[in-house]
Amino acid sequence: MISPESSFKKILDEHAAMKGVYVLIIFTAIFGIVAGALVAGVTGIVFLPLLIAVIAVVWVLLGIFVWSGISHIIAKFVFKGEGKFVNLFGLFGYTTVSFILGIFGLMTLMLAGTVFSFLLLFGLMHLWVLIIATVAVHCEHKIGIGRSFLSCFGVPSLIIIAIFLILEVL
Repeated sequence: MISPESSFKKILDEHAAMKGVYVLIIFTAIFGIVAGALVAGVTGIVFLPLLIAVIAVVWVLLGIFVWSGISHIIAKFVFKGEGKFVNLFGLFGYTTVSFILGIFGLMTLMLAGTVFSFLLLFGLMHLWVLIIATVAVHCEHKIGIGRSFLSCFGVPSLIIIAIFLILEVL
């Protein structure tokens, strides 16, 4: 996904946002299989790649569902966006395209043992997730990049920090 904004506008025009869930399942399953192969190589448990792939798909689906829900609520009710949750959930599925960087990172760790390359590729993967998610909120809710970033990361981060501070005090 070289140009997320133009890609998302085209996807929304074609009413194909929910195809992002298929993208999520495919990339997460591949990522889980590669991660499972790494762990299976150490432990010797043969079925581990398949098990980790299934767990990863379920975990990421639930995580994207919750994350898109929180982002949608903030964008819609705090920043007066005009998008729909279903479209945002589908668009957030496309953030897993960046998992290809994580897959390559895991492969460099497995095949060459290069920890620096692994960490660099994982960092780039997370940065790209941040960019794609922000642009997804921007395209769906039409609230601008800054407010979209706050909907995805700013306000949820503040809420999580507040919860941790409250729980630490108790």
